[in-house]
Amino acid sequence: MNIALINELAMIFNRLGLDTLEVLEAGGTKWNFLPFRPGLVGGHCIGVDPYYLTYKAQQLGYHPQMILAGRRINDNMSLYIVSQIVKLMLKRSIQPLGSRALIMGLAFKENCPDVRNTKVIDIATELSSYGASVDIHDPWCDKDEAKEAYGIDLIENPKKNEYDVVVIAVAHNEFRAMGAEKMRSFGKAKSVLYDIKYVLSPEHTDDRL
Repeated sequence: MNIALINELAMIFNRLGLDTLEVLEAGGTKWNFLPFRPGLVGGHCIGVDPYYLTYKAQQLGYHPQMILAGRRINDNMSLYIVSQIVKLMLKRSIQPLGSRALIMGLAFKENCPDVRNTKVIDIATELSSYGASVDIHDPWCDKDEAKEAYGIDLIENPKKNEYDVVVIAVAHNEFRAMGAEKMRSFGKAKSVLYDIKYVLSPEHTDDRL
């Protein structure tokens, strides 16, 4: 519920022209502020277990509202993020159809090899639905597991000047160490760099959640 609230606030802040992290950092100056961040909610604990509870509640004749509302918001964040990316592409006269996209990260959280219930795959699927060709790079994840679970072939070393859009989807330490210049180098001269996880400072990205 906390993450769903922050995700909803992020969508509102976007319409207000406010940077979400700047607002949250300002809120963090209060001693009892809880530092939740917006983003994709995968894995099992938060992404799946609430449905067990709501299923049981409905069996007992109670229809949960807040829990399911939170899940709806979190489950649809991938669609929202891709819609923002596509808008940026079109503003730069980059047609999604026939474009090439690089997603940095597949695991459901940083510095972890677990790909179960990752929402990153939803971003890849949605970008593909616009006609983009999508590559995914994740140094933490096992290639065979990714292939078996999602039918994708992880790439080992992204090439420079290759992509129309680069999406930082997971905040692995390896990605933080790359820095903005290397992240940018994967994109073409006219490309979009979108940071979901605040890996880079805002002046080094084209947009972020």
